Amino acid sequence: MHGLSGVIREDWIGREVKIIGAKNKSYLGIVGKVVDETKHFLLIKTPVKVLKMLKNSSIFELSWNNRKVIVKGKDIEVAPEERLKLKV
Repeated sequence: MHGLSGVIREDWIGREVKIIGAKNKSYLGIVGKVVDETKHFLLIKTPVKVLKMLKNSSIFELSWNNRKVIVKGKDIEVAPEERLKLKV
């Protein structure tokens, strides 16, 4: 898969993500691994705790094919198994 459509359609569990946009500014810059995902939330494990991040109000950065990719949470606000069907 190439480009943004590949990262959006990929399984995110186990991937390291960085929060670069959030309504709660104290979450900015936090890095962790995605441990679970629902339609509306990413659960991100940090060294301190597991954060339940609302997708539609967050922006995430992750590595994809040796590049940094930025994904708006509202673009992935579907059940993980439904992302394959997304038209990007």
